[in-house]
Amino acid sequence: MNNFTKAVTILGALAITGISAHAQIKTYTVADAHSHNDYKNNIPFFRAYEKGFGSIEADVYAVNGQLMVAHDKKEISAKRSLKILYIDPLIEKFDRDSQRKLRLLIEIKEDYKAVLPLVVKELKPLEKYFSYKGHPGRLSIVMTGAVPPAAEMTNYPDWISFDVDHMDGFNAQQWKKVGLVSFPFSKYLKWNGKGVLNKEEISRVKAGIDSVHQAGKMIRFWETPDTKSSWLALIRLGVDVIGTDKIEELGDFLNKKPHSEYLSPAPYAVYHPTYSSDGTQKKVKNIILCIGDGMGLSQIYSTYTANRGQLNIFQMQNIGFSITYSADAYITDSAAGGTAFATGQKTDDRAVGVDPSGKPLKSLAVYSAEAGKKTADIVVCELTDATPAVFYAHQSERSSAAAIANDMVSTPIDILLGSGYKDFTEKINDETPLDKMKQRGYTVIRNFDEFLSSQAPKIVALVNDSVTRPKMEGRGNYLPLAFNKVTSAFKNSPQGFFMMVEGSQIDHGGHSNNLKQVITENSDFDQVVGNALRFADEDGETLVIVTADHETGGLTLLDGSVKNGYVWGDFSTNDHTGTPVPVFAYGPHSGDFRGVYQNTDIFNKLLALIKAK
Repeated sequence: MNNFTKAVTILGALAITGISAHAQIKTYTVADAHSHNDYKNNIPFFRAYEKGFGSIEADVYAVNGQLMVAHDKKEISAKRSLKILYIDPLIEKFDRDSQRKLRLLIEIKEDYKAVLPLVVKELKPLEKYFSYKGHPGRLSIVMTGAVPPAAEMTNYPDWISFDVDHMDGFNAQQWKKVGLVSFPFSKYLKWNGKGVLNKEEISRVKAGIDSVHQAGKMIRFWETPDTKSSWLALIRLGVDVIGTDKIEELGDFLNKKPHSEYLSPAPYAVYHPTYSSDGTQKKVKNIILCIGDGMGLSQIYSTYTANRGQLNIFQMQNIGFSITYSADAYITDSAAGGTAFATGQKTDDRAVGVDPSGKPLKSLAVYSAEAGKKTADIVVCELTDATPAVFYAHQSERSSAAAIANDMVSTPIDILLGSGYKDFTEKINDETPLDKMKQRGYTVIRNFDEFLSSQAPKIVALVNDSVTRPKMEGRGNYLPLAFNKVTSAFKNSPQGFFMMVEGSQIDHGGHSNNLKQVITENSDFDQVVGNALRFADEDGETLVIVTADHETGGLTLLDGSVKNGYVWGDFSTNDHTGTPVPVFAYGPHSGDFRGVYQNTDIFNKLLALIKAK
């Protein structure tokens, strides 16, 4: 039985036992990337080396006792020798970097008998770095292309190994000289690099890969499509060396991988609503507005995937889309986006609670207070940050934290929770905003546990930044506990309540292109949504709205497993995007929020319900 047949047999056994034939078998880094035909790019060697590539390829001819780099003879130039383009730069880099490892793949275009002696001669200055059996160096030399027949391979120094495109006709000693096995991808299938391979195609290619691995060698494919989908397929298949002509793209793809994938350790249970009041036309007493800052559909679906196909948000059946552009920009920020649904007017980016001319605007929290409702503004960030601020402040510049903090002294909001204590300690006429809040009867709290147990009717809780640290850094159940505290305090209010609760740091994960942070923050926020749905069912007069001010990061989902809770994403930006965001609604009048509309219409729809008799 030859190696290929053995591989097919083993693959069949894996399928029978239920083991995925294309499960990832190693952790990939840019060290597994190969710069194919490196000499053809505009900056040979340096582009791939500085990007961290672990493998670089150059084609050579023997010309007048010197190795010249070229794809064919007509491209040969005196300025493009192997020494100039690769050997000298490699010596300089290795002398300065004691940790770097590299595979130099030298393709013999013709006449190995002329080329190989020159390789031995010209690479001698690199001898101390060579990696081979008994000499664990940092530089592997692999000859490819028109290599000598197996019987002659043992005639060359131990530090020279060979790349071959077959596995037949080698004895044990000759096989030791093989450093890499490279197959044309077309040997197994023709593929344009789009979509995914089907089971039969995966089995066919995986059989070849397994045959090489069982023989103790690494495998590379050439003639592969040079796309993200192709790179992803090669990773799934367990290919050892991933070749590309797109150095920066593949380098970034692999370098970002640790922050671009997430495997959830365990799912959390979701609440399954009764739908008893959902979509009814009866009066809305309570409004719970849940804002997932930076939360788009990809963020939501990645969280659904990580939670193994369960999500509280996806229990909501009335769904719409909010168009988010601001008064002066296609891409809104949180200030303008929040102002739109808090006040009903689009404004310029960076403006908080004012129109483009700077005129103050009344928020839903103020309208709710005027209607006799209790109000709350609950966030996992500074209380002077854009989203919480749009419900009480009026400033044309969101970074004016001291002025925003001072605006709080006239707010009717009953309970405010967040961090950013320092912003509220700047004195104006010998008084801080907190001094003024105390004079108005507010209890100022610095400790989160004290906030949870306080019976005070009016609270400004400014916890330490450590309390609102990212969920993945150990924040705990801060937001769900805060939500439960507020609803418990407000549930018997005769005129009901309005509450804004924000999953503030979903946005932070998008800005930092960190998928783990996006998902863990979105999971935390989704659990608050579950609590809101449960409260709405118990109360029967509560409307829950879940939406976002904008999407952050341009998240694209490249791969995932709902069964395993695994997600791999890719971010197109570290900023906001103009993509419309979803609006989910549950409870009385939830059907009002279907359709596609401007973000200002969220205000209009909610205000109509607040004013309804």
